Amino acid sequence: MDLEAPVDAWYVWFGVSAASVVIAGVVLGLPTGPPPDANGAGNSIDRISGSPYSASTVHEHDADEFRLQEGTGLELRNEHGRAHSSLAYGTVVLVTDDERLENVTYGDSFGDEFESELEREDVDATAEFLGRINESHGTTDDEWYPAGDRFVVRTVTVKPDDVTARPRVTAEVVDGLGEPNTGFATDIRFEYDGDGSEQADISVVGQGYGEEEDVERRGSTWFRDGADSMMFSLENTSSVSEPLDLTVDFDDVTCEATTVSEFEEEVVLCEGTDPEDADQIANETTQITVDETTGEYRVTLVVAE
Repeated sequence: MDLEAPVDAWYVWFGVSAASVVIAGVVLGLPTGPPPDANGAGNSIDRISGSPYSASTVHEHDADEFRLQEGTGLELRNEHGRAHSSLAYGTVVLVTDDERLENVTYGDSFGDEFESELEREDVDATAEFLGRINESHGTTDDEWYPAGDRFVVRTVTVKPDDVTARPRVTAEVVDGLGEPNTGFATDIRFEYDGDGSEQADISVVGQGYGEEEDVERRGSTWFRDGADSMMFSLENTSSVSEPLDLTVDFDDVTCEATTVSEFEEEVVLCEGTDPEDADQIANETTQITVDETTGEYRVTLVVAE
């Protein structure tokens, strides 16, 4: 009996062995789990973005990293792969490294978080808030970030802030009565730098010439748009002695300096402010929408934790 295997059996054995190795390799190369559920996360974000009211949610996920793309795309990835979801409203901004925006996303009111700005007449609190969103979008858009275990999503609506731009107003006593100067002012130059032409009422208070009590000298003028100045002149017998109280009163702003006692020295009555323009910031950030009826600003913020 011949027990020796035929030659072609070795070829069969080798072929089967090689195929087994290939199949095993393919099996080992297959993913052991699914990629993240980008559609589920995107649907949660869309429900909040599309709500007609301020709304929030928390969405748990199994992604390791994620990124937002121009507020219209969400991409997640983990060890098993990556997945993409389109966002319907395009008003979504990722917040990182901004504690105040994060606090608002977690539920603090805009009024509480930006209370100090809202209390100031020369600062636009809404513009400050929107500016931070604009900066956050510019930093985070299309960049991968750790996804944590869940997304906190909140749509925020804020009203325009009622803020007044202040012109810069200075004054200088440029001439007085007598040589050497006796301390009675006869000529005071007021300088203005602001947006728009404005009418102003001017008041100068000090001890009157030949009098024992303080007196008030009044006048009015128009300051032209941009940089302008006017000379407030008094007759010798109407001059007033230092220290002086100087006031320039506009329709919505009062500028003043008290106890002015130096001649030929500029004093500041209004520092001048030019608050940021909330509308301009919103126009620069497509993720911020504006309600044409109410003027309110609306945006959806996302924090990963």
